[in-house]
Amino acid sequence: MFCGNHEAAKRTAIIYSLLGTCKINNVNPTEWLTDVLNRIPDCKINDLYKLLPDYTKESNEGV
Repeated sequence: MFCGNHEAAKRTAIIYSLLGTCKINNVNPTEWLTDVLNRIPDCKINDLYKLLPDYTKESNEGV
């Protein structure tokens, strides 16, 4: 509604969803986003799910 256009609203919804997933999984959103932005250039397309907040939490619990 206040994003200016439909595409901007979709992108905003994606960001809010990812940050909400961080909150649900007790993942620090700032640390998660920093980690994702550093790892995404080397991530293969089939492994993008490994960058999601819920997967990050699961992989860190084993450490």
